Amino acid sequence: MQTADIQSIIEVEIPIVKQMGVIFDEFKTDSCIASVPLAPNHNHKGTVFGGSLYSVCTSACYGLMYSLQIAHQLEGFDLVIGEGKIRYLKPVDRDFKVKAEIIPAEWSEFKKKISTNGFGKIQLKAKVFMDNDSTPLCDYSAVFVLMKKTN
Repeated sequence: MQTADIQSIIEVEIPIVKQMGVIFDEFKTDSCIASVPLAPNHNHKGTVFGGSLYSVCTSACYGLMYSLQIAHQLEGFDLVIGEGKIRYLKPVDRDFKVKAEIIPAEWSEFKKKISTNGFGKIQLKAKVFMDNDSTPLCDYSAVFVLMKKTN
């Protein structure tokens, strides 16, 4: 599935992604990168609103998990976030990127669990950074859950 196809599906499933201007740039087997504009996400200080940073990190991790679901034929499972936390390290005062990552060895274990139990949890991480600088401005981690659809 192409990046644009995944983008369109996520915009329907999570409408705030489109409102926030999130553009998924690339999906790999262990990561995804998204670009995000400051304009629809700014606060009264001219920096990115903390809630927007959290939402963008969650969306990037969701996008990565969704792309892995498609790649591994796991469409018969519901994808939800079970837990998430963020550390705001520096203000974000312009357009930015977010990179979501998964550890491949953990994905292999996760796949075994869901094939056996019909349910599994896995941790993903994300970081916010500027285009020309990989210094993290936020650190995010979350537990995502895949569970067999019941309907």
